[in-house]
Parts: sequence; C-alpha cells; structure tokens
Amino acid sequence: MNAIPYTRRMYRIRSLLILAYGLVLTVGAFEAHADIYKYVDADGNVTFTDRYRPGAVKAFSDFAPSRGHSTIKKKSSASNPSPASFPKVTSQTQRQRDDLRKQILEDERNHEVRMLNEAQTVLKARKPGIDANSLSESIRLHQQNIGMLDKELSRFK
Repeated sequence: MNAIPYTRRMYRIRSLLILAYGLVLTVGAFEAHADIYKYVDADGNVTFTDRYRPGAVKAFSDFAPSRGHSTIKKKSSASNPSPASFPKVTSQTQRQRDDLRKQILEDERNHEVRMLNEAQTVLKARKPGIDANSLSESIRLHQQNIGMLDKELSRFK
C-alpha cells in the first residue's frame, strides 16, 4: 500500500519539474529577442551590439516581417571595394584556372560517357545474375551526370 502513494507523489514531482523546466525555457526565449546593431568606429573596427549607438545601423531584428529578410538594403559589390591588402588575381591567372577547370570537367564528362556505354553494353547482353534494375539506375545516373557536366561546360566562353 505504501508503493501507490509514493508513485503518485513521484509523478506529481516529475510533472512539476517538467512544468518548471518548460516555464524557464519559455521565459528565456522571450528574453532572447533583441535588435542587433552594427557600429563602425573611426578606426574601422566593427562592433555588433544589442544597444543602439549614434551612427549604428540595424543589422538584424527578431521582429522582421519574415525570417531571412532584412530591412537594410545591401550595397552592391561595386560600391564596397575590396581592402587594399586583399589578394588580386590577374586575368592571365584566372584564364589558366578556367582552362584547368574546363579540362577537368571535359575529362570527367568523357569518363561518364565511357561508364554509360559500358553499362548500356552490359544491359543489352542480359547475362544471368545481373540485376537489370540496378543497371538501369546506373545508366540514368550517368546520363544525369553527363547532362550536368554539359550544362557546366556550356558556361565557358
């Protein structure tokens, strides 16, 4: 008979603990809402803070109309030049990088075409013990890869 009251008491304590924990989480969530301001001082140091300072710009607000949208208009990259210490790439270096990338993509496309042809040949042979469904899926994937590589290669001039 002592086991039943003890069980009820433990159930009540556990329920109260769960309720208290939920209450703490809820209160904590309300405290976490704040606007975030971005401030740049005279030396160019950037500071993010939850308190407004004269000259600060609102960088983020939990109360924005929808997630992912900001009321701040982004500047175009042309109006925000790179720092002087930022590494520069010459047009010749970029051309070499592009040529290398194009060669890698072409090699990968040739490999995919060979693999596609092999899979189609094996499927046509219809040898016993070969799963036609997995070969058909393999053929589909090779065709998809070739299509994606063609799309990427079409971006080169």
